[in-house]
Amino acid sequence: MKQLLTIVFLLPLTFTAAAQTQNERITVTENIAYRTDVGASTVLDLAKPQFGQQRNRAAILIIHGGGWNAGSKNDKVYQDLMNYYAKKGYVVANMNYRLTQEAPLPACIEDVRCAIRWMKANAKELGIDPNRIGTYGHSAGGHLSLMAGVAAESKAFKDESDPWKQYDCSVACAAGGAPPTEIGRAGEWADHTEWWPIGYIGKSKTPFLVLQGGEDPIVRPNLTEDWVKKMQQSGAFVDYVKVHGQHGVAFDQQLEITRPAMDAFFAHYLKHDDPSVSFEQLKVPDYGGSGPYKAVALREKSLTDFVVYRPMNMNQALGSNKTKLPVLIFCNGGCMDTSIGYENMLTDIASYGYVAVAIGELQMFAQHEKDQHTPSSMVVKALDWISKQAKDSSSHYYNKIDTERIAGAGHSCGGAQVLANASEPRLKTYLILNAGMGTMTMADASGQSLKNLHGPILYLVGGTTDVAWQNAQTDYKAIQKVPVVLADNTQSGHGGTYEQPNGGANARMIRAWLDWQLKGQKEHEKLFIGGDLTGYDNWTIMNKNFKK
Repeated sequence: MKQLLTIVFLLPLTFTAAAQTQNERITVTENIAYRTDVGASTVLDLAKPQFGQQRNRAAILIIHGGGWNAGSKNDKVYQDLMNYYAKKGYVVANMNYRLTQEAPLPACIEDVRCAIRWMKANAKELGIDPNRIGTYGHSAGGHLSLMAGVAAESKAFKDESDPWKQYDCSVACAAGGAPPTEIGRAGEWADHTEWWPIGYIGKSKTPFLVLQGGEDPIVRPNLTEDWVKKMQQSGAFVDYVKVHGQHGVAFDQQLEITRPAMDAFFAHYLKHDDPSVSFEQLKVPDYGGSGPYKAVALREKSLTDFVVYRPMNMNQALGSNKTKLPVLIFCNGGCMDTSIGYENMLTDIASYGYVAVAIGELQMFAQHEKDQHTPSSMVVKALDWISKQAKDSSSHYYNKIDTERIAGAGHSCGGAQVLANASEPRLKTYLILNAGMGTMTMADASGQSLKNLHGPILYLVGGTTDVAWQNAQTDYKAIQKVPVVLADNTQSGHGGTYEQPNGGANARMIRAWLDWQLKGQKEHEKLFIGGDLTGYDNWTIMNKNFKK
């Protein structure tokens, strides 16, 4: 530690940060020089937890934004972020770097690499694991964070004066909010693709998290998405979270979504086993839906073969009366293991106070070549999981899920998967979307499965061009014991409207059915029993077996 103190620290000031509990006590040391050869600006603050083990901790390096010519580690947002993650058990460095008026690009990139090397050189004294260092930055800092992930060993950067150059500068993961992945305009900076993440497609296996505002006027979302897709196509792992907002997303906007995404990302790649975070991946399809509770898609650690669509803030969705949320189990068309084609619909439904559990792993972008068929038993697996979560006091779903109000829904072959589980007592209602058995057998279901129905059922079809139209008509006629509605969106065809914004008209019809059957909103009787199709052009409805 003596060498660290005599060479590395520049006018250090150490203090203990105020905290609510003993388990949140941290110390912060300010203005540590991670290099002394290029001026006074290359300093960082260091926050260390004073609880738990004091060695081999995961670490995070925070990199401020400001257009590469402004900004500081002293900005409140970065100071607060440093303290936030230190209280979660990380050792956190919050760095300054040379701004462009002091030294032109790529000096700031070289400084970030030097700071990472400094952390590794002093890992023992800092109490960190040199193989578990992640980075986060916003705007220009987001660019520098991604550069730490893509260009760790690039020969384009030859900073021979780096005092720690004998150490590697690779990181375990890198996150960026509103990160410029390319300069996007003509000029000297654009001529140097080695200064931008876009210049390293296919050259990095570092996991990334990218947080982007859909209305960002400074960092254009189309450029961000172009980089994300190209990286994913090259085999890189990139989580992409796009939400409504401008350049302040992940800085001072939409933190209720972006911060949990960061928490899960760092917990997964730096801590590996952090029990305080229940999910591994977070996605915000279709800007979180049209309902009052912004919804997200999650890959839960304990249910990795499914996607859970739910309000980001479930406590808010419970309301003042603490009314537990109904559940929808969803099976995909083709009996496939991805719900990405239905995520707009499922997100929108969730945004009105539902939890939807859909078969298939979370996909950031469609990967059709990887899709596989799934067994109908997956419905029971989803039911078992949600039932267990509702009773587990350690679960984030405890006292938030109503297991007495569960619906099963499926599109095309997925509808057959639902019917294969018609006898499952936990299903209170069924939604068969562009599907029907008729005289066929599919996914362990047949016309005989209709005899196992024990709750109201909605068939939704897409007109005579829908290949399932006739089978649905046959099923409708055959069902005698339970209430049944056949809703026909006559112009939509077999594919329905599920991929339209908010799932289109089909999603509105489905939500109306769920609101009626699971939430008891009787006003929807005028639609399903009374035939009032106001707002539903080109639809027809039939019903039978309802009590007068």
